[in-house]
Amino acid sequence: MNEHTLTLKYNPMSPRKNFQHLDDRLADALEVVGEWWTPLIVAAVDKGSFRFESIQNSLGIARNILTDRLNTLVAGGVLEKRIYTEKPQRFEYHLTAKGLELVPILKDLERWGTRHR
Repeated sequence: MNEHTLTLKYNPMSPRKNFQHLDDRLADALEVVGEWWTPLIVAAVDKGSFRFESIQNSLGIARNILTDRLNTLVAGGVLEKRIYTEKPQRFEYHLTAKGLELVPILKDLERWGTRHR
């Protein structure tokens, strides 16, 4: 190495896999709701988009990403997955009590975003 070589052991801009290495309540919350698109999905469900296609159309999100985020939100107890037709099997997503607790936080973020645009 010469004097101009920079070696980085940690790149804060590299994509993270999770926050499991942190013992922090905010990090725990971000494990469930901190992924790209997730707050917008929760907001869309709160505004009445319950079905996959409706959420996808309202946000313009790729199907595979939406599927992943919905599964994470269901596993995290933020959304409940309810079947609305058997054949073909289709689901609706509804906020749980835990998810409803997020709504005022998201509205605060929205107001913050408006003030600091």
